[in-house]
Amino acid sequence: MYLDIALESKIGPAEFCELGLLAEKYGFRAIWAQNYARAPDAFMTAVPLALASKQIRTGVAVVCPHEMHPLKIANAVLTLNEYAKGRAGVVVTSGGDWTGVLKTRTGEVARTREALEIIKTALRDKVAKYDGDFYSAQAFTAQWTTQPPPPIYAGAHGPKMMHMAAGVADGIMLSDVQPPMFDRFMPIVNKALAAQGNETGYPLSNFVAWHVKDDREASLWEARRELIIRGWLDPAWIAPYLSDEDAKWVAANMWPFLKAFRERTGDIEGVPEHISDALVEGLTMSGDPGDIDRHIERFREFEAAGFTEIVLGIQDDPADSIKMIGEQVLPKICSNA
Repeated sequence: MYLDIALESKIGPAEFCELGLLAEKYGFRAIWAQNYARAPDAFMTAVPLALASKQIRTGVAVVCPHEMHPLKIANAVLTLNEYAKGRAGVVVTSGGDWTGVLKTRTGEVARTREALEIIKTALRDKVAKYDGDFYSAQAFTAQWTTQPPPPIYAGAHGPKMMHMAAGVADGIMLSDVQPPMFDRFMPIVNKALAAQGNETGYPLSNFVAWHVKDDREASLWEARRELIIRGWLDPAWIAPYLSDEDAKWVAANMWPFLKAFRERTGDIEGVPEHISDALVEGLTMSGDPGDIDRHIERFREFEAAGFTEIVLGIQDDPADSIKMIGEQVLPKICSNA
């Protein structure tokens, strides 16, 4: 299993490059620029690292075809791939942060299929031509490229999207799926991969929030701040950790979680402590260095379930997190150590 890092583009291209080179030094497989609507452009943020690095892969996650025409996504990742000398990639999904800003629909399997198909066509054909129900293209060419085509991942969770992605995309990335959820999600994943003949060696990734710090209280504060984006606290994500009564309470009281995230505070007003504690423990890797060994056991559960890559999303003090993971986690669990 490989280990990647994800950073928000708000840190800027210079720091993204510096942190990416640090991650490269420790042997991480890839670093992803997270594509949020209220932040600098993720592709542009990744360019300096693509130019400066020698081994680490550089990608953007996630991009929705509602925000960029699939041909523009193809052109952007092809450009990044040239700068990275064949080490770029992108995750395409029907959801993500931009859909809410653009007030568009999520979970559109047919639209996402067309987007993936048109991107893949643009990467490999001398002249791309495509006529679909949502997207069309003609006379597009990428003959200026010199590198092998970059991998195109799909973000997916549901059965229909997963089945489609396994047949079209080069890999699949899930988000915040934890071991207690495996009984729900892994049969969907395995059935989709088997139906497409991709049972062996197919890239299967999962985004996981990492908040471990030397200061335990700072770790838990940061983890609480980010809770709303852990599966957007969907019932399937919180059910393993809360009683039915508490899960219903969270569903009816989402605003305090969102308010804390927007105001960048780990103090979630009005949320009972036992609820936030249970969600932090279940949906994130948090705590202090004394918790690392038990988090390593969770990594081993991911690997045993079939994940080939884990993407660790890190927030404050990213250099400290990269060093901690690089020195205390990578050597014990990962193929790229």
